[in-house]
Parts: sequence; structure tokens; C-alpha cells
Amino acid sequence: MSQHVKKSFGFLKTTAIGGLIFLLPLIVIGALVGQVVPIVMSLAGVLSEYIPVKTPSGIAMLVAISIAIVLLMCFAAGMVARWSIGKKLSKFIENNLILLFPRYAIYREQLKGSIGGDHNKPVMIPVLVRFDDVTRVAFEVERTEGPLVSLYLPGSPDPWSGFVIFMAPDRVEPMNIPFSEALGICERMGRESLHLLDPQKSLPQNK
Repeated sequence: MSQHVKKSFGFLKTTAIGGLIFLLPLIVIGALVGQVVPIVMSLAGVLSEYIPVKTPSGIAMLVAISIAIVLLMCFAAGMVARWSIGKKLSKFIENNLILLFPRYAIYREQLKGSIGGDHNKPVMIPVLVRFDDVTRVAFEVERTEGPLVSLYLPGSPDPWSGFVIFMAPDRVEPMNIPFSEALGICERMGRESLHLLDPQKSLPQNK
């Protein structure tokens, strides 16, 4: 009887954990949406003072207008960011923000890697770094005409617990994988990653 109870408890436990892991991405997405909803609702509240509506369709229209305003603000900010003065201002703010909140750079790179597209690619480039007796996944941070390349060596399973090194360019080999996939190698602790390390699929190095 006790053996049966243990098996039943084990089944319930593993199923519940599996369900939590399955729902975790949806929970994260819901949390992100939850950060935007208050902004939309605040705008809808302001608009309701000028466009008084009582019907469900009218309220839905206010919410739609508020969403459109948020999207328009994002578009306008994106246009300003393309101007030279916008780029300088953004760089100044980012440089000071990183000092106060270092993980800002992490979230920025992750966002660019996920939805940045061709115009907003991550600055950190996935590479392989060859040491004397081991090859490691790293991110190329900066490359100039000088004798060294600036690299960030990520940790595992937390890729943002690492350190900075400087290596000769001939020891650095670009990887033909997205930024998010390189993060996944560290987060998965190397599982299901060997097929991503084919040197024949390397991209040409950035100059």
C-alpha cells in the first residue's frame, strides 16, 4: 500500500513540475504584458475625460486608441534613435544606466537577439575562443585594428555570471548561430549543443 502511495505521489509531483515548466514561458509573457496593461489603461482613463463613452464597444475603442498611441510612441522613439543626436543621447544614458544597473546591458542584448531584426542586432557576437587545451563559448564585445579582441566569457547555467578577457584575433572564431542560441548553450549546460559548434558553419569575422 505504501509503495502504491509513493508511486502516486511521485507521479503527481513530476506531472505538476512538468506542468509548471510548460507554463513558465506563458507566465513570463503574461508578466511582460502586465507591465504594459497599466500604461494602456491609464491612457484610456485620460481619453475617457475627452471621449465619454459608456457602452462596451466604446470602451473597447478607447483601449484600441490607447494601444495605438503606445505603438506610435514606440515608433516615434525609434525614429529619434536613428538620428545622430538620438544615438548620442541614447549612448550617454545607457553608459550611465549600466553603471547603476549592470543587467540592463543583458536585457538589451536579449531583446535585440529575440525581436531586434536586421536593424537592431545584438552588439555581442557569439564566438568560440581557443585556449591551449580547451575551446569555450564567448561573446565578442569589441574588435579594433589592435592586437587584441575584447571578449566576455559567460558562465553556466547563468551566462551573465562571467568575466572579461582579451585574446589575439587568431584564437577567436565566429559562430553561425543567433545570440539567443549561444545563451542557450550556457543555460542548458552544454546539452544538445555539439551540433552548433561545427567550424565549417562559421561566419566571416567582423572587421
